[in-house]
Amino acid sequence: MVASNLGHPIHNMTLYEEETINLGGKNEKILHGKVVDITDHPHQIALLNTKFNKIICGGVIVKPRVVFTAAHCTHTRDLQPRKNLAVLAGANHVEDDDGAVHHIAKVFKHPDFSYHGLDSDISVILLKEPIRFSQKARNIEVSTDHHPEGTRAMASGWGRTETGSQSRDLRAVDLTIDDANNCQKHFPGVFHPVITDNMVCVKPHYKSTYYGDSGGPLTVNGKLVGLVSFGRRLKPNKKTTVFTKVGNFLDFMEEVLPEEYRED
Repeated sequence: MVASNLGHPIHNMTLYEEETINLGGKNEKILHGKVVDITDHPHQIALLNTKFNKIICGGVIVKPRVVFTAAHCTHTRDLQPRKNLAVLAGANHVEDDDGAVHHIAKVFKHPDFSYHGLDSDISVILLKEPIRFSQKARNIEVSTDHHPEGTRAMASGWGRTETGSQSRDLRAVDLTIDDANNCQKHFPGVFHPVITDNMVCVKPHYKSTYYGDSGGPLTVNGKLVGLVSFGRRLKPNKKTTVFTKVGNFLDFMEEVLPEEYRED
């Protein structure tokens, strides 16, 4: 079952009593993360719900007029993507005026995405005007490499912190990539998602993404590897997160991009 609260969107898939799978970001957060500067993560954007003037997700700049985010961030019954969403780039603090808001021309949700299996959780956002690249706003290269268990990675975002409040500052957390078979053990039973080749898992940790970070980046050595998709709380006080493997979807991006966007 997927639920969302108007004005403070949260997506949860109910599994068993007192157990939920959190769909990363329409409200995932960086738990126990460190405050970082946007100049160290200039590819990071915030996806705004203009209807309620709130950050609902993260995202990543891949071209001057192209942004990636999670499909579950852009397509819900409460949102009209072109009307209710905008992209904030180059911001350190979401309440400050140090970033630029960009309006959306079109959103392409991957056709294979569904809330049932959570596979292919990616949307391509086309902007009406290009992001002006600077030290605070710049695209990132997408990695197509295989990253084995034990690879060090980093996730970032403005989601709610361990206090339960929305982070005013951009935060980041160091994580470690897990093997898919190990990851699947945290999602047992027929009601849990199947970990596919289109996903990247990180090892359970008390540091993690949480509400507000969905669609935000997982990077390895400065290259984009994943987008926050969903996760599950584990005991004691740990959480595992699953990311969309972006390198598997570059062909999808090329298929939907108009010619003028490819030339950027």
